[in-house]
Amino acid sequence: MRRKSLVAVAAWLEIIVGATLVADLNLVCELLFAAAPQGVGVPLGRIAGIALFALGVGGLRSTGAGLDGSGTLGLFVYNAGGAIVLAWVAVETALRGVLLWPGVVLHAVIACALLWTSFSGTPQRS
Repeated sequence: MRRKSLVAVAAWLEIIVGATLVADLNLVCELLFAAAPQGVGVPLGRIAGIALFALGVGGLRSTGAGLDGSGTLGLFVYNAGGAIVLAWVAVETALRGVLLWPGVVLHAVIACALLWTSFSGTPQRS
């Protein structure tokens, strides 16, 4: 199997597993650990899913299927997804540490900055 094909297969596997963790965390935990996640394990599992999804997106970009071959899209996906999950935790759960909202803002700002640099038209330095 060629290197790019192997990378693409691995990237798609990470995307599928990451999306499944975000969409149905209980199913994945039951299949892997024979237990449902509880408490802080739910948002941590969702963040892990976003991280795997972003890793897969970054891996696909390295195969030449992406726009510029950099990891910018993967970083954007992770930061945007992280901001969304952390905001969901802050609004919908009782889990509210002192750094939760600053974490939401930080991830949102990083995602916006990555999006801005992607569309600004200026070439990125390697």
